[in-house]
Amino acid sequence: MKQTKVDICIIGGGIIGASVARELAKFDKKIVVLEANPRLALETSSHNSGLVHGGFDPRPETLNAKLNVLGKKRYEDWIKEMDFPYLRIDSTIVAFNDEEMKHVHMLYDRGLINGLDPKEMQVIDAKELQKREPNISKQAVGALVCNSSIAIDPVVLTTTLMRNAIKNGVELKVNSKVVDIKKVDNIFEIKTAKDEIVQAEVVVNVAGHYADVIANMAGYGDFKLTTRRGEYRILDKSEAGIVNSVVFMVPTIHGKGVIVAPMLDGRVMVGPTALDGVPKEETLLVTQQQYDNIGKIGKHLIPNINMDKTCTVYAGSRPIDIETNDFIIRPAKNDKKFINVAGMKSPAIASAPAIADMVCDLVKNAFDKLDKKANWQPKEEAILPWK
Repeated sequence: MKQTKVDICIIGGGIIGASVARELAKFDKKIVVLEANPRLALETSSHNSGLVHGGFDPRPETLNAKLNVLGKKRYEDWIKEMDFPYLRIDSTIVAFNDEEMKHVHMLYDRGLINGLDPKEMQVIDAKELQKREPNISKQAVGALVCNSSIAIDPVVLTTTLMRNAIKNGVELKVNSKVVDIKKVDNIFEIKTAKDEIVQAEVVVNVAGHYADVIANMAGYGDFKLTTRRGEYRILDKSEAGIVNSVVFMVPTIHGKGVIVAPMLDGRVMVGPTALDGVPKEETLLVTQQQYDNIGKIGKHLIPNINMDKTCTVYAGSRPIDIETNDFIIRPAKNDKKFINVAGMKSPAIASAPAIADMVCDLVKNAFDKLDKKANWQPKEEAILPWK
């Protein structure tokens, strides 16, 4: 049986695992990433809206709120250091009646509480909304506009982060599903489906909607996740220009941010829906019922959108911590060397740099100190031109 000895083992190769790997690669430790799938970002990270949210929606005083705002600011460092596709774009949260306008004002106030600059947000009336979004429903009465959102391609960003981590010494093992974890003489022994043993002093569990399974496997099952599935329809480029911003229905009423949004490649995204309690193995399923529902959502927001131009459908999962509905970023009880990073629902993509920074602090505490590499290379060029 092959054995590999490392200082840190990261379990999970989605966007959060890649973010953690890239930031930990700054330090003088031997690191391996174990990914169950044959490629990175095949699950939650590739089936989402790809939006760095402004930060007005998360409930104040939560990690969701704190790390969304911090993460959005840290993206500016990533944009300077790494070359990956992105688009600065407004978010427009549309109200259709007076009750929804109350929620729009609440979201504005919540944004201020969460630390947004007042210059990042504006409440507008129906007339101004029609100027900005001429195709919006004439039934809309106003909106909140946030000007600090960023659209990204989460798969490209995940691979960019991991390429930079590998450049700085991290080892990636794909097709390496974890099947057993035990601790022997203060060292974790992580067994993979390849019948390989990875020995590590510190484990970072970033296994998406299987993070609770991994924690239980290690004997640290102090949280439980449920799974929310969201389905999308993607319209072809003939619908490009139908919206000028990411257009939301009021998220506090209609679930987690149903949108009509331009994509980086010129297509248009409509969705997601939200279905709770889905079995982990059914998170990527699409259904006729939700296909039809997405069509109604799109037409409600943008009456002249042509939903017949659907070229792709997909579904993705959001792992939800049942107890807190917030991120879990903490050591296991009674073991500071097993770090759980779980419940990575929205706004996890927006929070990714800040989540990674927080994990670095926890790893530093686990080792008592971390020494920085003298030759860490932050720059990463794009494989394909996009500008």
